[in-house]
Amino acid sequence: MNLFTNNPDFYPTPKEVIEQMMMGEDVAGKIILEPSAGSGNIVDWLKENGAAEVIACENDPHCRKLLADKCRLVADDFLTVTSEQVSHVDMIVMNPPFSKGVEHILHAFEIAPPGCVVIALCNDDSVSEYHSYNRNKILYENIQLYGYTERLGKVFETAERKTSVEVALVKLYKEGTGEEEWQDYMFSQQDEDALNMNETEGLVQHNVVRELVNRYMSAVKMFDEVMEMTQRINETARATDSRYDEPPIEFRAVETRENRVTGITREEYKKQLKKYYWRTIFQMLKMEKYETQSLRDQMNRFVEKQVNVPFTMGNIYRVLDMIVQTHGQRMHKALVEAFEHICSFSAENSTAGETWKTNANYMVNRKFIIPYMCDGYDWEYTGKSWSMARKRVGREYVRVSGSSVDKMYDVCKALCYLTGRDYNEIPAWYDCSHLEWNTWFIWGFFRCKAFKKGTMHFEFLDEDVWYKFNAEVAKTKGWTLPKKGDGWQQSPSKLIPRIDKGDLFRCKKDMTCKDGTMVYRKDMVYRSEREHDYFLGFITNESGNANHAWPIYQDKGKGVDDWRDWFEKVA
Repeated sequence: MNLFTNNPDFYPTPKEVIEQMMMGEDVAGKIILEPSAGSGNIVDWLKENGAAEVIACENDPHCRKLLADKCRLVADDFLTVTSEQVSHVDMIVMNPPFSKGVEHILHAFEIAPPGCVVIALCNDDSVSEYHSYNRNKILYENIQLYGYTERLGKVFETAERKTSVEVALVKLYKEGTGEEEWQDYMFSQQDEDALNMNETEGLVQHNVVRELVNRYMSAVKMFDEVMEMTQRINETARATDSRYDEPPIEFRAVETRENRVTGITREEYKKQLKKYYWRTIFQMLKMEKYETQSLRDQMNRFVEKQVNVPFTMGNIYRVLDMIVQTHGQRMHKALVEAFEHICSFSAENSTAGETWKTNANYMVNRKFIIPYMCDGYDWEYTGKSWSMARKRVGREYVRVSGSSVDKMYDVCKALCYLTGRDYNEIPAWYDCSHLEWNTWFIWGFFRCKAFKKGTMHFEFLDEDVWYKFNAEVAKTKGWTLPKKGDGWQQSPSKLIPRIDKGDLFRCKKDMTCKDGTMVYRKDMVYRSEREHDYFLGFITNESGNANHAWPIYQDKGKGVDDWRDWFEKVA
């Protein structure tokens, strides 16, 4: 198999180029991500120079086989990796495919934890100040604010695979200390017996946590037993004379995911099991309102770096108590992060315009735009040659994607904290999958419109909420903003009356799905099954048959944004 022939983006990094990349950087004892590992040249160099652990991504199935014994693979496609998966890394070192170099570098910097260093090669042209593409402009701005670039020249002219492309080195330093918030907290180092802690009083019922702890302890014990037996099987099967080949089959623990097989150690098994149980605990205890992206990152760092903290009922209660006690701080942090995230995308999103990074005393506009949040197109396979195997086709309905989705969830959680609204009332983004493009719909605290090119337009529905959002951020940053009513009038939307559980509504006209199925009938009375600010939520007719709210938002392709266009409230 010739990797050069079958992978046009595969350019192994020469050792002398890696040394140029890493000049002045200390990798000893660090946890490092290599997002486009290829055959492992950078991985090998990092390990040889003292890295504590190297994790990697690689799309090419043949390269993944070469990497199997060198490092742990966390994903095939790096662009699918989330900040939660890499919140414990100290560095990201990469030679990404130049066809997607800018996209990879921006994604790396976005998901990098505080204090992380991003070191990358790219096409020299990608870092030009005068580039017309929006992503390249964002990369250029990030370099000016958070790092630097160095022109290396044609350093691949004498490489294993040669090219005369001019190459640039980019280094970005993520702000923050990278310190673990809980690192000084006192956890019990004893493997407490879960059976003796079943009377623990606290935030949650003891039996929920007790069952998970017992399952964890039993699973690890059985893992040890199986691995001991596996070693005995392999040793028994192996010929005593070392001149002969190894047995054709070897038993070991592996992880199979995304068409890759990776060996698993006992420590890795324990860490992945802990992450699984923490997710389960949050779901079972309905703690979604506490679970921001920042908290998920923090939990991953905690599991990865605090490996000596036992997974016991006592320590679980301590973590849950810390999460609840620091909820207010986390919500304010989520507001500030969302504020800066919104401002970063467009000069039209804030009153500061292009100078938002260096200005103060400004606010997010009532209307704002977030790019790269929708996926308006799919690929359709034609069955022809590889160069013509796919064609781009538009999706019929809205599909959201990207890291901004989680950030907007965090915005709603923080706004619920500020306003006292129940977060469980906020619909999931997948509830929008029936909606059409270029059509206004209501989500959480916003009126939204999605476009196939990838942008999502938002508008705060309530002026008071918009004011509170900006005021809380200003308070955290120590800014002074105009008082409410002084400079805050920005094209207000009509306010839609709140709906209470049990309210009755008479349908004004028949409503059908696009396939013609009748959903709501004219003159029939329906009852709301839950409270909501702006739409009916779930409603039932007099026969008790449930109907989901989404048909309210479309009528043969025409969008609406007010339930009063469809229903009248019955006194």
